[in-house]
Amino acid sequence: MKTGLLHLHGLLPWLLLSLPVLAIVISLVKEKNEEVKGKPHKLVLFTLIFSHIQLLVGIALWVMAWMNKDATVNVMKDSAARKNFIEHPITMILAVVFITIGYSKAKRATNGRKRAKLIAIFFGLGVLCMLAMNHWDKMAFLK
Repeated sequence: MKTGLLHLHGLLPWLLLSLPVLAIVISLVKEKNEEVKGKPHKLVLFTLIFSHIQLLVGIALWVMAWMNKDATVNVMKDSAARKNFIEHPITMILAVVFITIGYSKAKRATNGRKRAKLIAIFFGLGVLCMLAMNHWDKMAFLK
């Protein structure tokens, strides 16, 4: 089970790095109207869904790693362990929070330009958090 979750957690970042960028570009191109009705386009929703799936898989892996007491004894002294157990999870949770806030605010926006701006700002912050704290050496297709 852990191997499958690790593979999924290594493949989803590729999707999560491309979906928000596509959502930003499409929202900036499509939503030029002053008045808009309804929800943002489906790509914004799919970005939200996949970011939450990635978060749940990451939390499951994090809990499994914490069950191994040998790896968590000196977390703050070892920089690699600190990045794996503290910095990476907190930054990724922050990225998902930015994406969630962006979707919620964009859903309520009635102005197309404001909606596109909100998506660009919050999804952009989420992508920056993901890029800053990603494990590039552990991602699938880069090994």
